[in-house]
Amino acid sequence: MLIAKNVIPRYFRTITTSQSRRLSSNAIKCDYFITTPIFYVNSVPHIGHLYSALLADAHHRFRKLKDRDSKTIFCTGTDEHGMKVQQAAQKAGTKPQEFCDGISAQFRHVFDNAEISYTDFIRTTEERHKKVVCDIWNKLLDTGHLYRDTYSSWYSVQDETFLPTTHVEERDGVHYSMESGHKVEWASEENWCFKLDRQRESILKWVHDKNPIQPAQFTGQVKAWLEDDRLGDISVSRPVSRLSWGIPVPQGEDTVYVWLDALVNYLTVAGYQPGAPCTNWPPTVQVIGKDILKFHAVYWPAFLLALDLPLPERLLVHSHWLVEDVKMSKSLGNVLCPSDLINKYGVDATRYMLLREGVPHMDGNFCHKRMVHYLNLELADTLGNLLNRTSSSGVNPDQIIPPWEKKFQNCETEISKDLMNHLEALPEKVEMSFENFNFYEGIVHVMDVLRVTNHFVQDEKPWELKKTDKERLQFVLALSLESLRVSGILLQPIIPTISQQLLNKLDVPEH
Repeated sequence: MLIAKNVIPRYFRTITTSQSRRLSSNAIKCDYFITTPIFYVNSVPHIGHLYSALLADAHHRFRKLKDRDSKTIFCTGTDEHGMKVQQAAQKAGTKPQEFCDGISAQFRHVFDNAEISYTDFIRTTEERHKKVVCDIWNKLLDTGHLYRDTYSSWYSVQDETFLPTTHVEERDGVHYSMESGHKVEWASEENWCFKLDRQRESILKWVHDKNPIQPAQFTGQVKAWLEDDRLGDISVSRPVSRLSWGIPVPQGEDTVYVWLDALVNYLTVAGYQPGAPCTNWPPTVQVIGKDILKFHAVYWPAFLLALDLPLPERLLVHSHWLVEDVKMSKSLGNVLCPSDLINKYGVDATRYMLLREGVPHMDGNFCHKRMVHYLNLELADTLGNLLNRTSSSGVNPDQIIPPWEKKFQNCETEISKDLMNHLEALPEKVEMSFENFNFYEGIVHVMDVLRVTNHFVQDEKPWELKKTDKERLQFVLALSLESLRVSGILLQPIIPTISQQLLNKLDVPEH
């Protein structure tokens, strides 16, 4: 361990994010509330699921880095009802609950291994959630937002949604969703319906006035859905004869529509109780994939408005992942398992690759060669090599971080001045990038400064200064190690374990 003395003033405090669970309660007013989608348990986790969780985790850690004493809720979990789960359980020869228990445990295992710092892992088969769904159903019914009707339309089992004829195309006698490409079947059944149309103008106003959808490129699609005259009321139940695996509607022989059931999970975590103020609502940000944008930007706000609840402050929409420039597909056998990546490369390496390569506004491309390139060039050579060069016993035999002294001004060069300017600006630049979920950009900013630092060290040649100019050696070590300290603090949301090891080496105390 290097012993730190009085160095350049510190920019951020360090924190260690605990993995405590279930802080959500109406008795605790949170300062920050972030959600991921709850993940459907009809199949096992892949890197797209982990990426959603990592985006939320990195942002949650970033907020805790800025204010470790803030009360936060970070929820994730599993969506366990619906036709797909019912069919998958039948195919597996197990009962639905047993099937859900197994897949949900896999998601939790992946997220725990990846050090996802969630405070609540919710499952829609939990009793606390079933109660909230029934409470909300009754309120929607009592306030006149639900009605009984015969609902006839195309239904996609894969998407768990009804589609109007205008959103369906026929190919070789088979009908498909034009939005997802999945097969659809005609269904005509007596269901409960939700009066979506009456909320249209209020949702449009929210989208226009609050600009909640990020990146902004997704806003146009949401407006198009809302301005489409074909957008009508939606079915929010299925006959129990067709769908038995779900939450029963309090009135009659029906099952609550899986998307209404699933979306309510956010209110369950927030501690919703009928007739009582939900002090933790609304979420600060909700992280979603672009494939579920319609459900979160159209249906979800409509349900909330009907419940007289505030709408989310921000919807962070991310794109999908390709593998070696090819869309992931079970039939192609190229679906990447997060556990395999973690076992092969390590936790922080996997986190680094996904957050370094992924960008919210366009599909990411996972490439093993590129991952190895990033790990070698940036984590090993740029970060690791700099630490080795400045903390080796040959250059730094006393294993200290020299105090910053005024006389060091006499040692300054153009390169050192450039480095100090970069270092001074770095926290603000990274903060802006991380706040906007552009983690790749923040990582690039940090690596740019570390590269300048390596250039500075190479130019100064501390291995020669130890023999010729010890005062200048102290200057070089002080500035280089300060660059590592600041970088280590800023990288905590991305690579928490490596960052903590670096900060421990630099004797940076936890606060």
